[in-house]
Amino acid sequence: MEETLRAEPAIKYLPLRFAVTDLKLPDGQVIAAGEPILAAYGAANRHPDWHGPDADTFDVTRSMKDHLAFGYGVHFCLGAPLARLEVAEALRQLFARFPGVSLAAPAGDLRPIPTLISNGHQELPVYLRAAG
Repeated sequence: MEETLRAEPAIKYLPLRFAVTDLKLPDGQVIAAGEPILAAYGAANRHPDWHGPDADTFDVTRSMKDHLAFGYGVHFCLGAPLARLEVAEALRQLFARFPGVSLAAPAGDLRPIPTLISNGHQELPVYLRAAG
């Protein structure tokens, strides 16, 4: 679950914020006061300085799965523990009831939701195979 949140967070970008002062970036560029800022959680979660040279690779065996999917610091989501519990329980029940669940379409044919903010697919066709 944590590697999924790292690699494909539900929210890819933080909706627009505006610089309150001039911000000098490490490369020398400046975001001027009043200019819009679009923070990319998805990019941060895949930064090679944080997750190594294979940061773009989904790897459930990855040892460091830290991510910003639930925010950070004072902006960390208070509901994160409940969300993790709900997902773990939903997946446990799904795989217990349908251990043979599989995609009913090639992964490359899945159509992403056409938005800059959210991450997901327009539909997720699956074959459900009940246990025994």
